[in-house]
Amino acid sequence: MSSIEAIWYCCVVLACLIALADWRRGLYAGILIDVLRDPIRKLIPEQPVVVTLSGSVVWLVIVAVAAFARRNDLRTLFRNYPGVRTAVHLLIIALLPAFGISAISYHRGWLMATIGAASYVIPMLGIVAGFALCRTEESILGLLRCYVIVNAIMLISVPMEYLKMEIPALGGIDAVWIRYRPGVIVDLMCGWYRSPDSMGLHAAHVIMFSLLLAIRKRSNARPLWIVSAVWAAFCVLLSGRRKMIGIPLVFVATFLLLGMMYRVARVSRLAGVSLLAAALGGAVTVYFWSTDEASDYTDYATSLFTEGGERANALIVSGTITTLKQSGIIGAGLGTATQGRHYANVQTSRSARGWQEDGISRLFLEFGVPGVLLLFCSLCLVIGAIAKSMRLLPPRSSQILLQLGLIGIICGDAASYAISHQQFSGDPVSALLVTMMIGMVLGLPASYYAETRLREVEKRDAGRMAVEQKPAALLAGLSSGQEQR
Repeated sequence: MSSIEAIWYCCVVLACLIALADWRRGLYAGILIDVLRDPIRKLIPEQPVVVTLSGSVVWLVIVAVAAFARRNDLRTLFRNYPGVRTAVHLLIIALLPAFGISAISYHRGWLMATIGAASYVIPMLGIVAGFALCRTEESILGLLRCYVIVNAIMLISVPMEYLKMEIPALGGIDAVWIRYRPGVIVDLMCGWYRSPDSMGLHAAHVIMFSLLLAIRKRSNARPLWIVSAVWAAFCVLLSGRRKMIGIPLVFVATFLLLGMMYRVARVSRLAGVSLLAAALGGAVTVYFWSTDEASDYTDYATSLFTEGGERANALIVSGTITTLKQSGIIGAGLGTATQGRHYANVQTSRSARGWQEDGISRLFLEFGVPGVLLLFCSLCLVIGAIAKSMRLLPPRSSQILLQLGLIGIICGDAASYAISHQQFSGDPVSALLVTMMIGMVLGLPASYYAETRLREVEKRDAGRMAVEQKPAALLAGLSSGQEQR
């Protein structure tokens, strides 16, 4: 073990201890560990995958401690949204037969199924952690600020790689990422992140979080958040991943659509901020990218609108049909479509090799038709809980803007998962962040009414103190008058 690797594991242990002592502070340590694990892995000669996976341990400790420390909030969650409890039960019911198929069908299949189950179970714990975090609106905003600042600094490595600077830990891990176009080869940038997909997802989240922070009513740092959104958009373009470009677009569309449906006040503010950011980004692109090489990235990005529908149809529809033909109605077993098959060194048949790129056909491969139906019912229950939480907030509250923004981010990530599941299934931390936002959405109404009651109590106490102090002031005035006489 190298000295860098030893220091890294000490940092992971330290972050776990911070999470054990205070899981809310552990969230900030988890964000820092999340962005450092890839460059640290690249600096180690063997580039062990366990370095990347060790970052998930910190988040596992965070959600476990949060679930235990705020177990009363868990009861509140299930009491306010009984559909969420049923959704969890349906997920477990779907996991059991898929786990059994893998354990019976393959050598070391139980290990593969366990790793595969973790990609579903750990993110579900994120709902609990997100709900518990939502004590106040500021607690969510603080987490978003930390994520934006840390990742905006990390994204400096992306133009460094584009400019071919000799900086350690730049580029892919034993891979050169390229995309073929007619007569053109586009180099995909990842900077200090492990892949263009990983970098693109983090940059897309920076865009969306920055826009959410910029539309706050009293945001003195609004220009800085707009700049960070433009900066991240520039890096998303360099990632060359069209699905990551689509995430912020789905976010804005969902936010505006839901805002108009529920007649939310100030919903147009996001449209104005987004247009301003897009105009700044366009100006930067025109100014700096006048070469033919740079225009290849913009041409490839615009193909999202000309080829995106055809690509999605080929992946989802054709992939699902082919998967059903190969694996049948019951599927090939849990973990066959994820990286756990490689980690467990499981040899599967040709029909269960896990070639599925999109998230829908992946579910059909691992769960089969009965399991997918159960997961669909579970998803409908969660959507129903989210819709209920939206109705609980007044349309003029500041929390509703944050809630709509988080829902837009969830929809953007869901659209990305439908097209390509690897970034979420291969990295539980990415999926955990999405489910934490679901928990925040469900927890915002309780946070709003708790803060409202607190303000009412403070106002009532202030009025009572004023009434009690008034006779004393009168007596003091009378006594001073008598002394003067």
